[in-house]
Amino acid sequence: MADEIRMHLELRTERNIAAGMTRDEAREAALRSFGGVEQIKERVREQRVGAWIDEVIRNLRIALRALRKDTMFATLAILTMALCVGANTAIFSVIYALMLRPLPFPAQGRVVEIYNTFTRAGLEKEPCSLVQYLDYKNQTISYEAVGLWGPAMAMIDEDGATQLIPTARCTPEMLEVLGVKPLIGSFFSKENSRFGEDRVIVLTQSYWEARYDKDPQVISRTLRVDGESFRIVGVAPRSVEAFDPRSKFIRPIAWNPEMTSPMRRFALNTPLFARIKPGVTASAALSEAAVVEQRYHDWAPENMRAFLDSAGHRMAIVPIQTERARPVRSSLFLLQAGAVFVLLIGCLNLANLLLTRTNSRRAEISIRCALGASRGAIVRQLLVENMLLTISGILVGVALALACLPVASRFVLRVLPDALPITLNLEALCIAISLISLAGLLVGFVPVMQILNSQPSGGAPGGTRVASVGRGSRTFSSVLVTGQIASALVLLVGAGLLVRSFANAISVRPGFDPNGVVVASMALPAAYGAQEKATSIQGALIGALREIPGVEDEAIATSIPFKGVEDSRPFTPINSGLAEGSAQPVARFIGVSAGYFHALGIQLLKGRFFDQTDATPGRNAYIVDDRFERKYFPGRSAVGGRFRFEQAPGTPPQPDSEIPVIIGVVRFVPHDGVEDRSNNPYLYYPVANSSPRGLNLFVRSTRPDGDLVTAIREKIRGVDPGIAVFGTGTLRAAVDGSFENRRAIMAVLGGFAALALFLAAIGIYGILSYDVSQRTREIGIRGAIGGSQNQIVSMVMRQGLTKTGIGLVTGIVCSVLLGRFMAGMLFDLKPGDPWSYIFASALLGVVAFVASYIPARKAAKIDPIQALRTD
Repeated sequence: MADEIRMHLELRTERNIAAGMTRDEAREAALRSFGGVEQIKERVREQRVGAWIDEVIRNLRIALRALRKDTMFATLAILTMALCVGANTAIFSVIYALMLRPLPFPAQGRVVEIYNTFTRAGLEKEPCSLVQYLDYKNQTISYEAVGLWGPAMAMIDEDGATQLIPTARCTPEMLEVLGVKPLIGSFFSKENSRFGEDRVIVLTQSYWEARYDKDPQVISRTLRVDGESFRIVGVAPRSVEAFDPRSKFIRPIAWNPEMTSPMRRFALNTPLFARIKPGVTASAALSEAAVVEQRYHDWAPENMRAFLDSAGHRMAIVPIQTERARPVRSSLFLLQAGAVFVLLIGCLNLANLLLTRTNSRRAEISIRCALGASRGAIVRQLLVENMLLTISGILVGVALALACLPVASRFVLRVLPDALPITLNLEALCIAISLISLAGLLVGFVPVMQILNSQPSGGAPGGTRVASVGRGSRTFSSVLVTGQIASALVLLVGAGLLVRSFANAISVRPGFDPNGVVVASMALPAAYGAQEKATSIQGALIGALREIPGVEDEAIATSIPFKGVEDSRPFTPINSGLAEGSAQPVARFIGVSAGYFHALGIQLLKGRFFDQTDATPGRNAYIVDDRFERKYFPGRSAVGGRFRFEQAPGTPPQPDSEIPVIIGVVRFVPHDGVEDRSNNPYLYYPVANSSPRGLNLFVRSTRPDGDLVTAIREKIRGVDPGIAVFGTGTLRAAVDGSFENRRAIMAVLGGFAALALFLAAIGIYGILSYDVSQRTREIGIRGAIGGSQNQIVSMVMRQGLTKTGIGLVTGIVCSVLLGRFMAGMLFDLKPGDPWSYIFASALLGVVAFVASYIPARKAAKIDPIQALRTD
């Protein structure tokens, strides 16, 4: 190219000499007519194939050099982007894993869960029964397959030790419902649904690999389960573990003809799943389910029809993936919204930083224009710098997300035990990075648009502190800061509402004294299913606990306060004065020993506690809480009151001697947690009159918890080595653990709010500091003509506080909308709680005041003489 240009210049020079010019004049004329040699070389190079690679590499070198010179800007920009990327990637990974990631089943959208709901009785989701399963299997055409699948616990004998492990029980159609086949061996057959033929199990793939080292000869081997031998017939594929990750093996559900009687239709104890046929909508399948239930309703006796109507019974059909995430769906959406607000604030802050930096580089840009750089070249250089910042921020942000996901996984598994561990899924990572990269690209166009809308001069460099920045640029920066303030206020108000709600929740009196009480949960072997043996083992356990030195009280119960009660039953109070058409009463039932109330410090309000006479068969004595008394015996004592359990159709009514009678009223204890919204009361009955397989031991003592737990385990082992203890801890930990969900959401959203507050403060401080640096001469003139320091401070702070005020007003409006969304997450607090708004606004106002005052004081200290000399 150099030789060709030289040839063209020589030809033009010779032509000019021939026209009568001297050689020097001819050379100068040739250069003038030819144009700038270096500019022509650059234009030619730009047309070459691969020239853009050279330009990108050159721009990268320039960008790295520029960012290395301005380390404060680069660090702040990368940190801002990393925090935004980390928060959004972590939260989105959880949402993707629970709600968006496809399950490993063919046509997984057609796999649904069918359940009962009794809306008027406060029971939003109840499982199905064996009778309902058979009806949907035999009387419907909307489903390809219908099957029962329920979690269970089983004791296995391995290496001479008894171990309690999670398992599942299901009907033969479940693999067809999921659309999978056994890995090896076979699954259950219809014959396995008969008693005597049900001693078979199917292992899950993970348990097969861990316990049997992938031995293909495992088929037909036996395993001792609950004291009986079961034959292994197959191994389920790993995809089944996405449906139930806890179960180690699966056993068949068996039944006899008596268990399929229509009278047992509402013996609800096992979840029901189905695969809808292709082309059939969920609404059509639900309509057919409603038809099946209506047939039973029309057949049922009058008392059962009245019960179904008063309880508001209906069926629900929901895709399994949607239903599993239901308990945490609103919380996850709230946290994702918080992360998006952080991203918005970060992008606004980054845009402001880029705009400020571009304004400070006006002199550099003018010099480059004077040397022949095109506007496109400058724009490409700025875009490469922004791309470098974005990539660096994404890499650091992904590292932060990887560090946060194990914590998020532990939280999710506590709330949703059926969920798989949360990992940084490749699909979720790609989606999150794509969206964040798009946001970074849009932010990078802020300085680009400023360059495109400006008139870069090829003359003397501008951009010194002789004059202020253009009004349009300052106005745009002000809008960005106002948006940061508004977004930060939304997060602060949301965090404030959760903090106030959490304070209300933990201030509720639990109704008992949890301090100094240790709890041990255990599972009894099947041999204790008989009533006589169940009563005997309970007495033996109480006696063994009394032998532990330092024990003050001991008790047995079927549930642990604040950990939930599974036994919900409808009943009808006798002579309670309930109006006709009232909702069906439902209560939670808890079996307790005689010393339970004293051991936990539950106050007796009326009547008496249980004694040994109440543990005799047919006694039917119950203790209720004061919520029950206020609701069903208003204005009078519930002691001596009676109620009936709802009887199955065709069952003879209870004789008067067997009707439950209330012998005492105790202080209300929120066994399902203080946030239970069902408003259903609790009823206590003597546990000695039942034979539960799972029991909880309560021991009150002043001994150290660790020593007491060891002593309890030894005593249980001494009573029967076959009893499996699967959980020990303090009652205080159980109470505190019930608030873990709310505490985690509050902490994460509070962290987002603190980050937003920090970014907003940086935004205000940065824009005012830059504005002061650009208005040095103006401020100096004001000082020279008599402006006082207070006037200068007031002028600068007025700018910052005006932006803050506009942002606060905008943020309050947005916060009201957020409060409506959060209404269901608040405990004893209205979304429009004024104190949350006042505190958030005041906190943000103070931070804005400080962020405005620092550059204002800097402006006030400008020496007028030095400012006037500045060029």
